[in-house]
Amino acid sequence: MEEVYMGEDYSDVPWETGETKSHFSQASSSTSPVRSSISPTLTTFALNATDALKITVTDPQKHGEGSGAFVTYAVNTRTILDTYPRPEMSTRRRFQDFVWLHRSLGEEYPACIVPPLPGKHRMEYITGDRFSPEFIEKRRLSLQTYLDRVSRHPTLQRSAVLKKFLDTGDLQIVEAASRNRDSHVLENISDVFLNAFAKVRKPDQQFLEFKENVEKFEENLTTVEKLHTKLLKQHADLERDTAEFEGCITTLGVMETQVTGPLTEFGNTVREICTLLKDKSQREEVDFVGSLREYIAYCHSVKEVLKLRDQKQVDHEELQTYLENSVSDRERTMSGRGSGGITSFIKEKYNDFRNINHEQARQAKLARLEAKIAELTEAVEQSHDISTAFSNEVAKELELFQSVKVADFKDILRDYTESQMEYFQKGLRVWEDIIPVLQNIEIEEPAAE
Repeated sequence: MEEVYMGEDYSDVPWETGETKSHFSQASSSTSPVRSSISPTLTTFALNATDALKITVTDPQKHGEGSGAFVTYAVNTRTILDTYPRPEMSTRRRFQDFVWLHRSLGEEYPACIVPPLPGKHRMEYITGDRFSPEFIEKRRLSLQTYLDRVSRHPTLQRSAVLKKFLDTGDLQIVEAASRNRDSHVLENISDVFLNAFAKVRKPDQQFLEFKENVEKFEENLTTVEKLHTKLLKQHADLERDTAEFEGCITTLGVMETQVTGPLTEFGNTVREICTLLKDKSQREEVDFVGSLREYIAYCHSVKEVLKLRDQKQVDHEELQTYLENSVSDRERTMSGRGSGGITSFIKEKYNDFRNINHEQARQAKLARLEAKIAELTEAVEQSHDISTAFSNEVAKELELFQSVKVADFKDILRDYTESQMEYFQKGLRVWEDIIPVLQNIEIEEPAAE
């Protein structure tokens, strides 16, 4: 049966073919010496084959003035994938084009965990208006991260909408196909009402565990983000106090003429320390805290996919229940037993009053039930296939997310550690440079009377 929800199956991804195989083998030989002896997986594809599609976001430019102003970014692409029209492409895109890409990817691949788009989560830690250099640079970096994550995804990297986005030409915003492309199954079942808020009756343990893990991970990230934001505020207070301290030292140097030079140099040292602290705080705010917030949004994307998977199972279970009820109704009708209750009693008396032949009415009802059961049987089979296929794709997505998350946080924590080391090493050199100056201070003895 034709798959309704999956635009592309992972099994269609050519893990190692032709030029791609050679390139990936060379790229991963130093990092994965045993790779040739194991079968490629989503994880090995995403982590070892990142050179298949390289996208860079550079050169932001402002266009227009006033309310009609906007910023475009140069999007440059290099790829070895044979599904692209050219190995190198360049175009300019504005933020609304990224919004179109993000929405289209979600609609084309509902079972994929599409990375979060910057602007869909909090950015209040960037001060200034949306055309300030700080805001534009942060957005450029966020868009770069977004495309990096999309380009390393084995399904999204081959998406038709991504190719259209990366190629030259204007993007035509077209309405996506209906998200309920299997709705034709229910068109002739007028009395079926699927509860969108119903819970899964037979939950899959692996998805329950992953949902719990993602929620705990998100909670921990939120705690770390809040604590580090509080720490950055303390750094800001320390920066102001340090600047005030530098001013006091400079004033003291003016008053104490015998040590004006050393005190002035000491004040300059304190000013350098203040500058280093400011740079360190800004870097942590953009890189570390920004990465935490992006991954919190990433967790939201994961939970949305899990929620959609549950809804597919609920749809199947509700249809299955309705089919079972219809079959039971048919069996009661065939045996001549009514459904029972006051409604059945009134209906029988009404038919008696109208002199309706009970046998003819029973046969007519059986015919309607047979047609309904046949349609429901097909619907149940199709909903089962959809639910199963969707679950299988989501399981692969979760495996991929888990592995990519580990790799991402390895980079995030390494960069954070290196920034701390850089700050303290620079601070150490600054303080060491002032020590000889302080050691050479000589106070002239007052002349004896």
